[in-house]
Amino acid sequence: MNRILSSKLIILFARFVVGGIFLYASFDKIANPGAFARSIENYHMLPFGLENMVAIILPWIEFFVGLALIFGFLIDGAALISMGMMMFFIIAITSAILRGYNIDCGCGLREGEIVGISRLIEDAGYLFLSWAIYRRKNTSFEIGNVSV
Repeated sequence: MNRILSSKLIILFARFVVGGIFLYASFDKIANPGAFARSIENYHMLPFGLENMVAIILPWIEFFVGLALIFGFLIDGAALISMGMMMFFIIAITSAILRGYNIDCGCGLREGEIVGISRLIEDAGYLFLSWAIYRRKNTSFEIGNVSV
């Protein structure tokens, strides 16, 4: 595991994968906040009305975290925020599965993707990559990183 965390190219690849996923997922959500708010509402996890605020703010957080990971700016903070979002997404999807909801995940990655085990596995993979980025040993290809 230490060899993975110290490999510049593996960590750079992980940054591009996670950053690219966040950037790509943010585009449709930023362009269509109403549709994203309806996707959030389908989970029945937030108090009434709060989904609108989340639908406006969350895509921009995803956008800036994606940019930070790709361009190597403030990697520690971006990786921590990425891990937090992934954990929240995993909790939300697990909750929907356990309550028997057959809903669109609202991820912004594939149109009409239904919540399920495959979505959980994919998000767990992104969580692991975010953790590896945070725990990296080598800080090559980074700009202005502030250690946490």
